[in-house]
Amino acid sequence: MEIEQNINISSEIIKLLDYLAKKEGCSREQILTKAINQYSRTLNMWDEIFRKGEKWAKELGIEKEEDVENLIHEFRKEQASSKSGF
Repeated sequence: MEIEQNINISSEIIKLLDYLAKKEGCSREQILTKAINQYSRTLNMWDEIFRKGEKWAKELGIEKEEDVENLIHEFRKEQASSKSGF
């Protein structure tokens, strides 16, 4: 079931929609649908990235930005030691 709704879109966006629709050989609605679907996938991807980041931070005991800086410093120190043979 389709429900028509009116929305206000600037003339610049309409021109861009028309250009993209012509270039892709589809309608304005198809361009908007593709754009909204991509936007939704991107938001979901970032949500997943942040969830994983929060999980990893908890596992590593990271509570603040300073903790990340300390881990980086420790890692670089270990890497320098292993390269120098110590």
